Amino acid sequence: MTFQEISKLMEIQYLKGRLDELYKGYVPNYSSTDNRIVDSRISKYEEKLKNIDEIAFYLYYVERENQRFSKSKGKAKMASLLSTIKDRLVELNDNTLIKEIEEQINSYK
Repeated sequence: MTFQEISKLMEIQYLKGRLDELYKGYVPNYSSTDNRIVDSRISKYEEKLKNIDEIAFYLYYVERENQRFSKSKGKAKMASLLSTIKDRLVELNDNTLIKEIEEQINSYK
């Protein structure tokens, strides 16, 4: 591996890490000034990644979509499990726990 290839790979890893950090703090459709600044930084790093290696750019987005899909799938499983538990608790008349479970289920929607 040449120095240029290693340098390119390290820059790709750096940009992916920066994008991940920026996406953690980014809330879409939020009108705060800070969020617009984060949005412009995301665009800047996405452009840099695309200019360095277009394949790495598209692979990064495939990875992000897979993570988002897994997360939603996990939330659906957890909501289903909590619903089952809630149904069983209704039989026991434990209202406080039922309310807590309902709040948690609603947070997954």
